[in-house]
Amino acid sequence: MQNIGRLLVVSLVWLHAVTADAQTGSNTRGGFVDVAVGPDWDDAYSDSTRVRGATWASGLSVGFDWGRMGLEVDVSVPQWHVANLTPQRYLYAGPSFAWQRQGHSYETLSTVRRRSIDVMVLHRTNVPISRRLTFTWLVGGGYVYRPEVFATVTNEVLPDGQLTEANADRSTSDRNYLAATARLEVELRVARRLSVVPGVRITVFPSVLDDSGLAPRIVVGRPEIAVRWGF
Repeated sequence: MQNIGRLLVVSLVWLHAVTADAQTGSNTRGGFVDVAVGPDWDDAYSDSTRVRGATWASGLSVGFDWGRMGLEVDVSVPQWHVANLTPQRYLYAGPSFAWQRQGHSYETLSTVRRRSIDVMVLHRTNVPISRRLTFTWLVGGGYVYRPEVFATVTNEVLPDGQLTEANADRSTSDRNYLAATARLEVELRVARRLSVVPGVRITVFPSVLDDSGLAPRIVVGRPEIAVRWGF
């Protein structure tokens, strides 16, 4: 019983100290600018068209906190996800036309490039833990721009096996979405105006309304870490 009593006393003292520290902290007031980076996976809904592996996304956020609440505007720009499709080789048997000549062999190389660029407006709710530590959850929404580039290069296969370019085509398309987003972050203050902020961002797309086959997944999660400058 004595050990339990001591544990309760220590817990109450620690809780009081943390609460007082949080109440006297000023780390949740004022404006800030974040520069973030994190891994980014292709968000294509179809497993057959999804580009494997991760690239990097960089982000910029500008916001202002009024104590426990605030507003923030985010822009996130990932690198392109690039997939090189399996080369296709064929013997052209039709009549000679344009760059295709009857009886000549050709090899087609196709590349798909895709990424999602988003601009979001978020409402911030801050929960101070101590003078140097703040937990924040954010909800909001915005616009996601999803360009896709499909490029095809057709090479003629010469009798000695060498390749020479015969034709190149490039087409672009984009399917853009209004999306909802939520984020959880923990701000660790390392200096008076400088903080390190790891977090996790969840984006929800209205994919059920898009039957094009080019839609993103309904829910996409991305971790990130930011450096925050307060002012």
